[in-house]
Amino acid sequence: MNLQDIENALRLDLFDAAGPNQRWSNADLERAIDKAVLRYSQYYPNIGYCDMSTRPYQRTYPYPQAWNPVYPVWWIERIIYPLQAYGSYFQPPPGGMSASPGSGGGLSSGLYQYAVTFLSEGGETTPSPIISVSVTNNGSVNLSNIPLGPTQPTLASNAPHNVIGRNLYRTQAGGNTLLLLTTLADNSSTSYLDTTADSLLADRPPAPTVNTSGVMLWPPLERDFAEYSNLFESSTALAAGGNLGPQGSAGSGQGQPASQTPSFTLKLSSSELPRDNTLVMRVFYATRHQLDSSGSTIPEIHRDLIVLGASLYAMEAYQVPTNDNFSFQDGELHDHLDDSAIPRAWQEAIDARRTQFEVRLQELRSQRDFASAARVQWGDIPARWARL
Repeated sequence: MNLQDIENALRLDLFDAAGPNQRWSNADLERAIDKAVLRYSQYYPNIGYCDMSTRPYQRTYPYPQAWNPVYPVWWIERIIYPLQAYGSYFQPPPGGMSASPGSGGGLSSGLYQYAVTFLSEGGETTPSPIISVSVTNNGSVNLSNIPLGPTQPTLASNAPHNVIGRNLYRTQAGGNTLLLLTTLADNSSTSYLDTTADSLLADRPPAPTVNTSGVMLWPPLERDFAEYSNLFESSTALAAGGNLGPQGSAGSGQGQPASQTPSFTLKLSSSELPRDNTLVMRVFYATRHQLDSSGSTIPEIHRDLIVLGASLYAMEAYQVPTNDNFSFQDGELHDHLDDSAIPRAWQEAIDARRTQFEVRLQELRSQRDFASAARVQWGDIPARWARL
């Protein structure tokens, strides 16, 4: 589902076929769709998450970076800390991987960088030391001596903890960002022939910056927190590593509140404070949904709901700035619009669609609140919703 799909469905619902006599331009419909997506996202936001490393003896942290800078973080949904058992993570792979150039591939001429990570049941380590190799046009790279994951001793909980695979990362020619090249779904192979063109890596995820290879704790430890906490904490000595200064320095807090980076503060007792940077917290955050020419984060089952909302906004906007069904009252300046000629059926159709749209959004919010509960209590979730 993308923006064009919604536009086509919206024209059908509005009985407005494209052509010289169409009532709404594409820009009109895109604006109506934009308003519908915004309203939908306020009730049913797109939920993403990121993993953040802890800082020694720190409760306050800056807001997470959103999955897409075009869709900034609206608010934080929940925070799980610690995410994994202390000391259960794997160290990043050591150096030793070799890279030799070859021919007969899709690589461009330039310098390439490679790294590898270990994969476990819980997540992934940070990358190994980087190796570099220069390649000619239409070249290839043979990777050898790819590190194997160590055997992790069984934990006290008797949970097995093993390296189940490895991820290979590579930059594009002359680049500095490591992007996912391939996944080796074993812990035995030690070589790989890379012939992948740069264009195929454009949308691949980057290498991780947080080591999440430890054993996941269950049940998850969801923590209370306060948002925008830098607005009421001390402006002269925020926690080390806080959002108003680098680690170990004191924040200034001299700017206007709107200019300060938003932060959050975990409700942790002194005994629960992290002692080092090896623990991981998982931060779930809300953003607006994506809907553009490249795709959408809106579930397919909600397609008709977006079309419904967009249709009411399109109809509502159309009746205001145009003179269709308007007449001018006879006055000295002839500038007084008389809207009494607007067909009653038009306004009733708008009101009916608005009511249907808002009621459905309320239902989605209720469903989401039940579904996202950290602990489900039997009997709390209704077997059927009222609308059914």
